[in-house]
Amino acid sequence: MRALLAALVLLAAAPALAQAAPAGGKSDGTVMRRTTLLVHDIDRSARFYEILGFAKWYVGKPGTVREGGLPVKGVKVGDPSRFIIMKGKDPYLGMIGLLQYGPKRKPAKFALRVGDPVLMIEIAGMDRVAATLAAEGFAIHKAPETTRVESVGSAWDAKFMFAIDPDGHMLELTERLN
Repeated sequence: MRALLAALVLLAAAPALAQAAPAGGKSDGTVMRRTTLLVHDIDRSARFYEILGFAKWYVGKPGTVREGGLPVKGVKVGDPSRFIIMKGKDPYLGMIGLLQYGPKRKPAKFALRVGDPVLMIEIAGMDRVAATLAAEGFAIHKAPETTRVESVGSAWDAKFMFAIDPDGHMLELTERLN
């Protein structure tokens, strides 16, 4: 699970570096197109990412866990499974897959540990997103605040906040202001 979450950190940076897919959809090298999260309640997770600005790109038909599937603790062959791919702004990179593997269940209590990644996603409309997340009962760890970001040779203002998705992934949400 930690390896999967670490991959999301790379996924968050991909749209900023992305180029359009080559003609025919074939890549010239290694790219991270999508990272899939195992989720407890796919509908709740999809709603969370919709609030951030992602849209459903693919909705698979409900199925069942098959022999040789992912070795998820507490999930057995024949349990229900569902899969949705959420797409952000880039038409080719930065997608998030949501896989509910087994019946809906409550996630474990949130506890960020050393080794857990913090996922960074750039969004638009920070204040609207924060208000909607709060109104719909999603956890906000730190409310939006504005800061000056100074990098090598450039500087800009940005808003940021921290939120926790329904499955306990910490997200740093940013909005570049200028």
